[in-house]
Amino acid sequence: MDGTDLGWYLSSSGASEGGAKSATPIVDAVDNNVFSDVSSPSRIAGGTEYRKIFLANEHGTDTYAAHSIWIVIPPTHGTGYIALGFDDAADDEETGGNLVAFAGAAKVALVSDGADSRSVDIIGLVGGVPTLETVVLTGTSEVLSAATFDAGGVFALHTTVSASRVVTVKEGTGGTTRGTIGIGTVNCFLWITAASKSAGLRLPALAAGLADGVWLKTVWAADAIAGAQDFPLATEPI
Repeated sequence: MDGTDLGWYLSSSGASEGGAKSATPIVDAVDNNVFSDVSSPSRIAGGTEYRKIFLANEHGTDTYAAHSIWIVIPPTHGTGYIALGFDDAADDEETGGNLVAFAGAAKVALVSDGADSRSVDIIGLVGGVPTLETVVLTGTSEVLSAATFDAGGVFALHTTVSASRVVTVKEGTGGTTRGTIGIGTVNCFLWITAASKSAGLRLPALAAGLADGVWLKTVWAADAIAGAQDFPLATEPI
């Protein structure tokens, strides 16, 4: 497959602010194609904006190999971040970006605050290799990933929505809490600046017809900027 088999799309909630993949492609080299211009009051006060977009594998049969997604040109007057999202209508809360990078290589420890048998997908790096592992929760008893994930290498965790349970993510058994999957949310993800291919979101192979969700965040200081806050992304096999 080649670059023509990959497409970028907006998400379905609001102004591409979360949720599942929409059918609206992102038109390249068009101002405000993802972020809107920052208003004068927002420019004066400083602020943060969030968006969610998708990289879709549109080839009929071929899988897109393990790959990286990164920021090609950072915003000039602010800081741009990306994070891993999912093609899930319930993935519509930027508050899921509460995951803190693991300080060292460790297994992922998960524990719920009550009866809970949901499956949780963990996506990250194991020995530098993009890896997806599924762990089944056992309620309030801690459960560990089989793999030891790299320091700073856990990108996101994804499960189904619960109206009553909170899942705590820890670095190793009984370790430091690094994030939570809250009530009514389905994921917990790590914000990264991702200014190069090697520092980007390095993800497992993407099957035909599927899409990677990518959360975007731009942060600007008071009186720092004016105008557009879009920043271009790139993807390439690793």
